[in-house]
Amino acid sequence: MAAGVASGWIYNGMSHMRHADVNGGVDGNSGLGRGRASGKDGEMKMRGGLGWWGGGVAWRLVCLGWLLVTWASGRLLGAEAMVEMLGSTCRITHDGRSGTGFFAGRGSDRFLVTAAHVFEESGGTECRLIVRQGKEGGGLERRELPIVVRREGKPLWKRDPKEDVAAIRVELPPTVDAMAIPVERFLNADGAGNSRVGVGQDVWLPGYPAQLEANPAGWPVLRRGMIATHPLSPVASVPTMLVDIRSFGGDSGGPLFALVDGKPHLAGVLVGMQRQTDRTVSPFEERTVHMPLGLGIAVQADLVARVIGGL
Repeated sequence: MAAGVASGWIYNGMSHMRHADVNGGVDGNSGLGRGRASGKDGEMKMRGGLGWWGGGVAWRLVCLGWLLVTWASGRLLGAEAMVEMLGSTCRITHDGRSGTGFFAGRGSDRFLVTAAHVFEESGGTECRLIVRQGKEGGGLERRELPIVVRREGKPLWKRDPKEDVAAIRVELPPTVDAMAIPVERFLNADGAGNSRVGVGQDVWLPGYPAQLEANPAGWPVLRRGMIATHPLSPVASVPTMLVDIRSFGGDSGGPLFALVDGKPHLAGVLVGMQRQTDRTVSPFEERTVHMPLGLGIAVQADLVARVIGGL
């Protein structure tokens, strides 16, 4: 048996995804009342604050009402944020292949952001976007929207010189129902060049795995993951990060969002996935087995902002 390493551009179901291979071989006192509980003969005593049990039935009802309102408000804000994540994301297709992109906004300008290889592998002058638009009688329906990505053989997009991320300026028809994430909500590096994203942070990925659309209106599929790389600073030295999330061909270019103050902020752009490759060699057979590790590769948001800044 022999084990080896291989890497390259591989398409799952003719979908874009880059693969990197591995050699096979709270403060507990926060809240309405602070205090310390001690038990004696089944009796609960609270010191240092009212706590849940310190104010009688009326106080308990007030606390319960506050908790219910807070829970309902959080659910509502979370739902609105998820819809914004999905509403800013589109599918990019060309030549039977598929990737993911999202819209970013800077003032009145709109940009389509994706992995650079999604544009570079297109070959032609156009790509097609799968977006949503309003339909008669209410609701949304699927629409394929062509966009020009080359003119006279020259690319109209701008990419990072080293990392696999690119953006292009777009103008969307008013009938298209698409949200744009303001560049002010990119988690760029701070003044010292340090990342504003940290290990263990929850992120959400809307995308089109294996060309899958969530419904006939062409909405993306939303998944949840976690930043898996530490440290992430300085960004100049750590431009990419690993994300603990299940991703597939077709997810390349998908945005990774973190929730900050109840609103989606761009943490990065998914550009590939980590996998293990095992090779078995016998006198009569050679086999290569690729095993996904459940780790995505993403470019940090700071680099995305720089690309858009050059357009």
